Amino acid sequence: MKHVEEFDSTLAGVGVMPEPDKSEISSLASGAIRKAKFRLMPLILLMYLLAFIDRSNIGMAALTMNQSLGLTPEHFGFAVGIFSFGYILFEIPSNVLLERYGARFWLARIMITWGIISMAMAFAQGVVTLSILRFLLGVAEAGLAPGIVFYLTTWFPKKELAKVFSIYYLGVPLAAIIANPISGYILDNFHNVGGLESWQWLFLIEGCPPVILSVIVFLYLTDKPSKASWLKPEERQAYQDLMEKDQHATLSVGHSGFREMIKDRRVWILGMAYFFTVIGLTGLGFWMPQFIKRFDYSDTVVGMLGTIPYIAGAVVMCWWSNHSDKTGERTWHFIIPSLVFSVGFVIAAISDSPVISMLGLTISTIGMLSCVPTFYTLPASFLTSRGCAGGMALINSIGNIGGFFGPFLVGLTISITGKSQNGLYLLSVLVLFSPLLIYLMSRSRRQVAGWR
Repeated sequence: MKHVEEFDSTLAGVGVMPEPDKSEISSLASGAIRKAKFRLMPLILLMYLLAFIDRSNIGMAALTMNQSLGLTPEHFGFAVGIFSFGYILFEIPSNVLLERYGARFWLARIMITWGIISMAMAFAQGVVTLSILRFLLGVAEAGLAPGIVFYLTTWFPKKELAKVFSIYYLGVPLAAIIANPISGYILDNFHNVGGLESWQWLFLIEGCPPVILSVIVFLYLTDKPSKASWLKPEERQAYQDLMEKDQHATLSVGHSGFREMIKDRRVWILGMAYFFTVIGLTGLGFWMPQFIKRFDYSDTVVGMLGTIPYIAGAVVMCWWSNHSDKTGERTWHFIIPSLVFSVGFVIAAISDSPVISMLGLTISTIGMLSCVPTFYTLPASFLTSRGCAGGMALINSIGNIGGFFGPFLVGLTISITGKSQNGLYLLSVLVLFSPLLIYLMSRSRRQVAGWR
């Protein structure tokens, strides 16, 4: 891994220091890790939260934007989904540039770019310009999530990664909890302010924070532990010793080569399972405001109600992930919430009662948020070290294609049938393929020891 080589070169450039007593290394490194968490994780969480707001606020904007721009459900689904292709195509190039220029500079650059493009969406004229801007937004955000993952692996040992990743992933429900009510208020109260429509103000207002935060990111983030001036010299040395040992321990386990990874059918099965999960995730996330709007609520109320599923989902997600860690069981901790994910869509679609429909959307969101973190533990059950990194990259790329098909297929279904409930039924069926694939793989005779 390149970041291991960076650690080696970094350590070579640090001044020679007295070697600390081995009994002190653990306490020094532990203290340094705590400092790093308090300094870095709030900012990392805020970055991902803002990114998720700007990629998903089009779902709220659609409540007034679609009519203003003359968008059909099919048009809207296509414009939303095209984001994924920009994201997929430029994910690897962006990561290469991040390693070259450093996380501090490159993550700040990403934030400025996506903030400006998000604000530019306020001036979309129709499905073509909206689709182009959504594609460019995907290009701009492409390196953020994998860049943050890379950044965290240079700062925290393996045993700490699950905890810091859970903090990072909280940005998803928090984005909806914070942004939905704000978006609803903007849509109801900013119509014709300054000659602009309310949906235009939504993009302008919510596109500003990442541009502002980029300055703080550039000034505040530290590329790697060796450059952390806010650590004492002995803490930096202990931190570097710990990370070097952790990285070499990872590499000593052995690895699955690239050819072996490509030929491993389990990687492809996991990729397809994630593909169907992402279809449900994006289909629900981008269309939920319109599913709620069918009951003729005001935009402000739609925004408020849209927070309920994510509040419940965040609570259950934390409990479920902790339960999976305690028991060490992974397969059924993915299958069960995936089934809940699917059943929730049916409950939301089958009733004309707003209460029952909201209950269904909440159940579905609980399943969605609970199954995704658990999914990321599955590849580590059979892929080692570098094989896991490469395998996860391929799995992630396959899955992200579902980010186009989710919103587009829902929009196409609604355009053909004229009923939003049919979009929910479609998502319910497609999501079921994910737990089915994982179940079949777990039962396969070719499963390796350790898969649970």
